[in-house]
Amino acid sequence: MGKISLFNKFNIFVLINILLFAYSTVDIHANSNNITFNDFNIDQGISQTTIEAIFQDSKGYVWLGTNDGLNKFNGYDFKVYNYEEDENSISNNFITDIKEDKYGNIWIATIDGINKLDQKSGKFTNYLKENNLISSGNVTEILITKDNKILVTTDDGLNIYNSEEDRFDRILSKKDDLTSQFIYCIDEDKEGNIWLGTKLGVSKVSKDFKVIKNFNIDKSDMSKNEIYNVLCDDEDGYTWVGSANSGLYKINVKTNEITSYKCDPFDESSIPCYSIGAIKKDSKGNLWIGTSKGLALYNKKEDNFEIYTHKIYDKNSLVNNDVKSLMEDSNGLIWVGTYSGLSVFDTESKIKHYKAGQDKDYLLSENIVHGIYEDKDGDLWVGTNSKGVNIIDRKKNKSVYLSTKTEKEFTNDSVNDIAGKGNQIYIATDGGLIEVNKSNKNINHYGVADGLVNDRIKDVLLDSKGYLWMGTADGVSILDTKTKKFIDINKYINKGQDKNKYVRYIYEDSEGNYYLGFLRDDGLCKIDPKNKTIKIYRNNKQDKYSLSNNYVRYINEDSHGNIWVGTSYGLNKFDKETERFERYTTKDGIANNTIYGVLVDDEDDIWISTNKGISKINNLNNKVQNFSVTDGLQGNEFNGNAAYKSKSGELFFGGVNGLNSFYPEKIIKADKKPKLLFDTFAINNKEYNDINGMKFSESTDTITIKFFTPDYSNYRNTTYEYNLDGSSGGSVRTKDNYVTYNDLPPGKYRFRVKAIDTSGNVSDENYVTFTIKPPIWLSWYAVIIYILIGVGLIANHKRKMRKLDKLVQKKTVRLREEMEKNNILLKRNIKLEQNKNSYFVNLSHELRTPLNVISSTNQLILGLLRKDGHIKEENLNHNIDVSQRNCKRLLNLINNIVDSAKLQNDMYIVTLEETDIVYLVEETALTLKDYVSTKGIELIIDPEIEEKLIRCDKYEIERCIVNLVGNAVKFTPEGGSITVTIKDLEEKVMISVLDTGVGIEEKYHKVIFDRFSQVVEENSEIKRGSGLGLTITSQIVKLHKGEIYVESEIGKGSNFIIILPVNPN
Repeated sequence: MGKISLFNKFNIFVLINILLFAYSTVDIHANSNNITFNDFNIDQGISQTTIEAIFQDSKGYVWLGTNDGLNKFNGYDFKVYNYEEDENSISNNFITDIKEDKYGNIWIATIDGINKLDQKSGKFTNYLKENNLISSGNVTEILITKDNKILVTTDDGLNIYNSEEDRFDRILSKKDDLTSQFIYCIDEDKEGNIWLGTKLGVSKVSKDFKVIKNFNIDKSDMSKNEIYNVLCDDEDGYTWVGSANSGLYKINVKTNEITSYKCDPFDESSIPCYSIGAIKKDSKGNLWIGTSKGLALYNKKEDNFEIYTHKIYDKNSLVNNDVKSLMEDSNGLIWVGTYSGLSVFDTESKIKHYKAGQDKDYLLSENIVHGIYEDKDGDLWVGTNSKGVNIIDRKKNKSVYLSTKTEKEFTNDSVNDIAGKGNQIYIATDGGLIEVNKSNKNINHYGVADGLVNDRIKDVLLDSKGYLWMGTADGVSILDTKTKKFIDINKYINKGQDKNKYVRYIYEDSEGNYYLGFLRDDGLCKIDPKNKTIKIYRNNKQDKYSLSNNYVRYINEDSHGNIWVGTSYGLNKFDKETERFERYTTKDGIANNTIYGVLVDDEDDIWISTNKGISKINNLNNKVQNFSVTDGLQGNEFNGNAAYKSKSGELFFGGVNGLNSFYPEKIIKADKKPKLLFDTFAINNKEYNDINGMKFSESTDTITIKFFTPDYSNYRNTTYEYNLDGSSGGSVRTKDNYVTYNDLPPGKYRFRVKAIDTSGNVSDENYVTFTIKPPIWLSWYAVIIYILIGVGLIANHKRKMRKLDKLVQKKTVRLREEMEKNNILLKRNIKLEQNKNSYFVNLSHELRTPLNVISSTNQLILGLLRKDGHIKEENLNHNIDVSQRNCKRLLNLINNIVDSAKLQNDMYIVTLEETDIVYLVEETALTLKDYVSTKGIELIIDPEIEEKLIRCDKYEIERCIVNLVGNAVKFTPEGGSITVTIKDLEEKVMISVLDTGVGIEEKYHKVIFDRFSQVVEENSEIKRGSGLGLTITSQIVKLHKGEIYVESEIGKGSNFIIILPVNPN
């Protein structure tokens, strides 16, 4: 560490510095008015850079008259009109003036006639001397009077437009007592008087052109009376007169007193020269004088001028000193046309601009700013890229430099950041840390030899505990400002990695946590001293709530405790509780995604500096406002570590062209709905001014629609949202002011568009409709012809068909009847065949099952005998029992098949004998009770009579009961019940088997007893049987002269009912 006191220097140079209480021999004063000029030149598309006239029309277009063509500007591009050898062109390329009449026609004065441009048709009408349509071709200026007269000045008198004859008539000349035949300029006062500037003075003409009063501005020398400009200042009661070579004059309208303003080379507040090119009073009352040596602003109170000139080292200065034209647009911007380009500026800019330069009104040693700090005395310390530090006394508007050229102890001029407290100022450089004591003027230097990890310090933070944190290219260093010792915490941050992080920014939040911003894809680091934790946050492409980019440039905190992180791709709001990052990018309206600085103003709104200006984000509703060069910024490109908020709430942002400062509340733009207009339309490269309601042929390949907002302060940052109704696409947002559609199919379309300005204000929607016609073979008249032809063909065909219909009608009826009969038979046979197939499939399954069991049982017995030579008796008995049961089942099935066949062929015989039917049914049901119980079903036997004798075949009736109960078991789920009842019907008896099963659809009630019919659905989980049980039961009941039927509904169970006569004979 080197420590040298400035008081120990004993050379004359240093003593003088001490006596002057400064760090430099440079003493600089600031310009009191801050204007930032935004320039246009031929590179942007202007046809020629000598701007003789500027005019904004009622639509918002800005028209520029040059020495080589007429230019129409919409904020994006210039459309140039040049002289061509055809009827529809401007008469000459040298433009002297431009105006608009009440019909929207643009009038253009040239040195060879005046021209009228019909904006709707795009056609020019020329009024030339050679056609006797005007007194002279050399037209100097145009005036549209308050009562809409069109007056033009020429070198051969004053002309007025005769609308009836579509020509100009001369109404005043030298013979009418004008000061001269050659008239340069014209204006109208509030009384309707016309003021003319001529080659030999000024003439005031009454409204009826009958009374003329002449003024000789300089009676001593008539050659000095050549008047280029007149301006009637009705508010102050003066007419301002600008001469070609004798300066500026002011005529008191009431007293006719003339005041002269001459150029005084020894008085900086005088008019800068004698040649006046333009005079303009803006809407705020400022009077601007364009001269051949700069732009002058008249100070009414002091009766003097403030001068703005071109400076070769200042790109935000006037583009050229020779001012030829002035215009204020609808948004208050002043347009300055010069001999070599166009400058635009905002008179209401409240943004102060500190910059470097050779003149005394510049405060910085260099324009590239890094590091800003306000000390306890209110002095502003500003670091530069290669020329040290500037210490600005803003009260006195003076600045002194601190650099290697002024102080030997100042070791490096590449300043990256500045911090401080009290008299101690800490300067981060590429050559270590410089500590300056403002009170005793001592300078200390700290480098690697003193414990610093790396001399390239990118950021410094003096924390709440008095520790100085330094972010370097090789990790972080902490200096105890009391003990002057360094602390190294990099091993804790690196977490086992060998290489230290590149620390770009350091911040301490309100809770005492430290945030480190890294470069080289290392993200954001949070150090929590209380909990002794270190956490790294990085971008995760799969997580939209992660950090937007790993290159962290700036960190700040709002009043709610949210941490704002500026990165190389967007701004992030970090919520400490959820540890989520909310991202802000150009999609959300901010000017650019590269964030250099983040400041929080006194209203808790967020301000960011970027590569394309400054953006303000409302912290409550996220509404964005953008600011650019036109608003007074030093430029659109800003620098890192060049953002600072002073104690008074003033914000500072440094960039590549100096330093800006402002109070947020003074520059906030009022909400104003932007105006959106259609520019031009190009259909297959043919230009149209309007296409609303137009129809285009099917050969239309491309349609280009251009639109714009006539706000030239931030036109490049305007966003447009458009939609084409009638197409498949949705809404689209773009920064471009045009859209091109290719190969649109035939149909009706409606193009809708609206503009969103830099403050988030949305314009009213504008729209245009157009139609793409179908090809001729798809046109409406072609379709009508197709329909007529089709109708004729159909009618002829119908006539023929009627004849044929009569011939075949009779045969068709017969054939239909036969076909219906055959169809019925066919359907019956198909259904029968399907039922048969189903029957035999089920039957084969029923046969196969017991046979498989018998076969398996026999194989098991043989296997045991072969293995052991014998078989246990209990195993043998069990297997024989299983085999025997399946043999019986098989036999029973075969008997059913045989019986079914006999019943079908009337070969089955029943033996009738007197039987107690009640006893028979009860006993039969009781034998099934155990079987039913094993299925989890309750069997209920509930006869209503105790005894009933009938004649029947006991065996066959028992068989019917078994079949019905067995069938009920199949279709009744576990937990259900089956009820068997008997009723006495006197000469008959009724047997009922009622279950709580799945039920049967009504359409199956009659066919269920057919031999080849089954009700079970394909997806039913209930096992299928042979289907013979109900068929046999039905046949047996019929042999007893009885009847059987079923009552059932789906889901409510089934009730099978048998009715038997007491005596079948």
